[in-house]
Amino acid sequence: MKFMILASLLVAVQSVSYTVTVTTSSAKYAQTDGDFYVAAFGFNGKLIDFGGLRSPDMDVIEQGQTDVYTFYSAVDLGKICCFFIRAASDNAWLIDAASIKSSTDPAGINGNNDKNQWLSSDTSKSGDNAYLSMTWCRPKEDKLLAELEMVL
Repeated sequence: MKFMILASLLVAVQSVSYTVTVTTSSAKYAQTDGDFYVAAFGFNGKLIDFGGLRSPDMDVIEQGQTDVYTFYSAVDLGKICCFFIRAASDNAWLIDAASIKSSTDPAGINGNNDKNQWLSSDTSKSGDNAYLSMTWCRPKEDKLLAELEMVL
């Protein structure tokens, strides 16, 4: 029992905290009760799938509201390259802005949804006509990202 407590404390001390902040648009019907997931990868080649953007006390992501999600991982992405939010249901969501930062990359990445693109698993023109995922990356001025794009 003491070993389990010590091991838990050791993991907590060595873990990296990641903060994802998402602002929902104030447009009509921008809110959602759908399922959405977030992941990020670093310039070191590591990827983390953080899981769902829901907390136990939240059943709806509200219109015009900013929500903050904190995740912990033993994986350190170092300098974050890109992050994305993907839809896992057809209940559409209109994000206004999103960001991610970590305890090892406090600047992180900030992104906006300037084109007002909806997120939903229903990408049909007769349905939500939405995107399945949205991705935000560091600006191209970052030499490492420019080199990465050349490889891709």
